[in-house]
Amino acid sequence: MNERRRSLAPLQSNARSFLASLVPASFIAHRYAFLNMHEIFPGIFTWGSTYADRPWDLNGYAIALTGGTVLIDPPAPEEADWQKLPTPITTVVLTNRDHVRDAPLFRARFGARIVASKDEISQFTSLPIDVTVQEGDLIGSALRVIHLPGKSPGEIGLYIEPAYHAASRDKSGILVLGDAIIGNPPGALGLIPEEKLDDPKTLRGSLPKILKYDFDVLLLCDGQSVLGDAKQKVSEFLEGLG
Repeated sequence: MNERRRSLAPLQSNARSFLASLVPASFIAHRYAFLNMHEIFPGIFTWGSTYADRPWDLNGYAIALTGGTVLIDPPAPEEADWQKLPTPITTVVLTNRDHVRDAPLFRARFGARIVASKDEISQFTSLPIDVTVQEGDLIGSALRVIHLPGKSPGEIGLYIEPAYHAASRDKSGILVLGDAIIGNPPGALGLIPEEKLDDPKTLRGSLPKILKYDFDVLLLCDGQSVLGDAKQKVSEFLEGLG
């Protein structure tokens, strides 16, 4: 973690009070810094948070579409960054059961519907899911669902279809992954610890599916994203898995 991120202030007291009314206090206590929101590509925003007990950044994404903004695995932004979110926020997509993060807050604040895989719905024991999706479905008329089981039954990735999104077209394709692959250690690709995987063998069998898509950018919800030559790097990573 670089020094800039180490120096970010803790959650401001007014934001902490608001969050405390919506999410468990123990969840807030473990969060110690926010990563500032910025527009990573036109119409695509990212921000995140770091936690004392996890060695990588947890990133959320906002993708502005014609019918409304879709959030992916969003933590709550820093209080000053709320106004940077493109509105209206209509949808929150959860890539897996462990990425609920602050989805309840966005539902309460914006009335956003929560979307997850139909194969993952039984894994969300405390969060109602409004809409379920499956392999090949299109969310917000631009985000193609890729079913990547193994970490959990309904892990999904999202491919931003270049035909329907200018930034993805300009970047030769953009892929978003939750826990299927993470950007840790920094500058490299990896998998989450094996004890957190339901079925490592199934996950390894699922991952080659993403190479059917053309993408030069890989946006990761855990760890550092890959902003160039991403498909080649994923291919090399998968070859190394054996």
